[in-house]
Amino acid sequence: MAMVFGARVLMLSVALVLAGSALVTAGTVTAGDGDIEVLEMSAESRFPDGIRFTITVRSTDEIDDIRVIFRKVGGPRGSAYRVFEFEPGTLITADAFLKGAGNNYIPPGTKIEYSFEIRDKGGGVHRTPDQEFIYDDIRFEWQTVSDGLITVYYSEADGEDMAQTVLEAAQGALERMAPTLGIEPIEPLRIVTYSNYTNMESAIPFRSQAVRDQLRTEGIAFTDERVLLVHSRDASVKGTVAHEFIHLLVAEATGRANAVVPSWLNEGLAESGNEFAGEDYAAALRYGAETGQLNPLWYQRTFVGTPEQIIIAYGQGESVVNYLIS
Repeated sequence: MAMVFGARVLMLSVALVLAGSALVTAGTVTAGDGDIEVLEMSAESRFPDGIRFTITVRSTDEIDDIRVIFRKVGGPRGSAYRVFEFEPGTLITADAFLKGAGNNYIPPGTKIEYSFEIRDKGGGVHRTPDQEFIYDDIRFEWQTVSDGLITVYYSEADGEDMAQTVLEAAQGALERMAPTLGIEPIEPLRIVTYSNYTNMESAIPFRSQAVRDQLRTEGIAFTDERVLLVHSRDASVKGTVAHEFIHLLVAEATGRANAVVPSWLNEGLAESGNEFAGEDYAAALRYGAETGQLNPLWYQRTFVGTPEQIIIAYGQGESVVNYLIS
């Protein structure tokens, strides 16, 4: 499952939509081992359910094993594979499915690198060249704007001007925080924008009705996939983008240790480096101090409690990080 950090939250409720479809195919590839010949191979987004891999292959000997090897590009985890189910034969068309929902959630915008390995009963083994594929939300037609490592995906409802606003906010966060974190990212980072909040909510992991009724998620970062989803029509979109993008940068800086970075520090860095930060969290912190609701930092490895208590924790984390930096 994706590692998710710091969904930027406001008091209210949530919703969302994603679209787009991607299909990668290859022409004939002749094997160097045995007589295995790949006639066609493809990966297709079936968002939100997952990815369908398909291959057509033949050999003079019966083919008895096909698998697809894949990994999330830029993520900290290694490769995995799926085995195709089929009856052995000399001409095979088969498919395998990689689940992308529930506990296997994959956010839209994730880049997948994949290849196929085919074996036949004559001892032939063939591995296809690596291919790259973007798992996108097939409900929409997507366009992109890019600057260096950052790419923003947007639909016609948003328009290029809004996408450019999002891109500039992310680029500004990178320029401000990369030196602070001591990093120079080399892998791409992707932002998927949704102009409709209900559409976005349907593209993010399931949350209980109680949570949805009280916390509005305007943006969410998926650090393993180097992807950010954002509601682009919110008035505070620039601040949301900057905040969530910094979570991706913190993950870059901490690598595999990102899973144990305490929430107060992760959220504190994200808001401290946000040039568009408002007064909501500071006001919540003052309220928490006045009403005796501040918790010690050791208690805030993960933010828990009521929505009001979580907002207070955000403000406390920002305050502590500002103090440490100063």
